[in-house]
Amino acid sequence: MKTSYIFLMMICCSININAQIIEATKQESKNFKRFYKVSEAIYRSEQPSKKGFKEIEALGIKTILNFRRKWSDDKKTRHTKLQLEHIKLKSKEMTEAKVVSVLKIIEKAEKPILIHCWHGSDRTGIIIAAYRIVFENWTKADAIAEFRRPEFGYHEKWYPNLIDILNDLNVDEIRSELGIK
Repeated sequence: MKTSYIFLMMICCSININAQIIEATKQESKNFKRFYKVSEAIYRSEQPSKKGFKEIEALGIKTILNFRRKWSDDKKTRHTKLQLEHIKLKSKEMTEAKVVSVLKIIEKAEKPILIHCWHGSDRTGIIIAAYRIVFENWTKADAIAEFRRPEFGYHEKWYPNLIDILNDLNVDEIRSELGIK
C-alpha cells in the first residue's frame, strides 16, 4: 500500500511540474519562417516584414521589442498602432546587466509583446530563456534546452557566452531587483 501511494505521489508531482513547462509553439504564418508563441503574453520571431507587422497587429500583439543594432521598425510599422521598443544588443557583448535591463522593459510593456532580432535566434533566444527562468520559474536547464532547440537557430559555436550568462544568472537577485517574490 505504501509503495503504491508513493508511486502515485511521484506521478502526480511529475505531472504537476511538467504542466508548468509549456514550450513555445510555432505559429502558422505566410510572412514568417520563425514565429512562435512563448506564452499568452510573449511571442518571438525573426525580423518581421511590413506584412508581418500587419499580421502581428491583427493577432492583438501590442508591443514590439527589437534588438537589432542598425535597423528600427519605424518605417515598417508606420500604419499600425504597435508600440515600439528598440534596444540595440550585440550577442558577443551580452551581459547579465543587459539581460536584466531588457527584462525590465518586458515587465512594463503592454502585452502581448513580440520580441525579435534579425533571425530570432541568439539575442531573442537568450532573453526568452532568461524570461522563462526569472518570470516563469523554469529551471536553467529547461530554459537552456528550449533555447538550443534547432528550430530556433541558436549559433552556439559563435556565441557560447550566451549559455554561460544563463547558467550564471543570479535569479534571486534579479527577481529582487524586478520586485518579483
